[in-house]
Amino acid sequence: MRILSAVKKGFTLLETLVSLALLGILLVTLNTFLFSMSELWGGGRDQRLFDQHVRAATRILKETLNQTTIGPGAQGCTIKDITDSDGVVAPRLTFLLTDAGRLASWPEAPLPDVDFSIYINPERGLILQWQSRLELERDLNDIHETVLSPFVTSIAYDYFDADLKKWKCEETPARDTAGSAYLQPARLRIRYTRGELKTETVIDIPIRRRGASRP
Repeated sequence: MRILSAVKKGFTLLETLVSLALLGILLVTLNTFLFSMSELWGGGRDQRLFDQHVRAATRILKETLNQTTIGPGAQGCTIKDITDSDGVVAPRLTFLLTDAGRLASWPEAPLPDVDFSIYINPERGLILQWQSRLELERDLNDIHETVLSPFVTSIAYDYFDADLKKWKCEETPARDTAGSAYLQPARLRIRYTRGELKTETVIDIPIRRRGASRP
């Protein structure tokens, strides 16, 4: 009986040692896996943050442009020559909003009927320039600005040629060959750059349609 009991105890101890050895191997494997995953996750952190910023900025701009076609007085978007604070005249995508909402940080009380234009500053990124039509001494006041994204390096304009059935991308707004007016682009192409990270998004420019309250 003592010999049988000792044998049983010996096997129990052996099983315990084997179990501990297997547990140790499992812990080492799990630790190696977690360390490798943390390296991969940390290595892609900049890319993930960049992608999140691009999605957020693109969504805000898309939602803003859609607002230009909502309501009885909506006019949609158009290309116009705008004179900036340095006296430089350049074509920009412009639009009117009855309420600037979160896009505007007013120095005093918020005002309605806000004219917006979009442009690129090489050092500051994508900028929304805005001013209410009700501001006193409108021509003398400083025009307000909101930086939508510091990573936007350029904007391009997509036009669809109905005759040729193809798209054409222009780095600057195209003019009507029969006059001096600018052609209305169908899409806006936004290019983002941060170091080696680069991407491009395309936004459809909504069209105001008769009898519709939404695009």
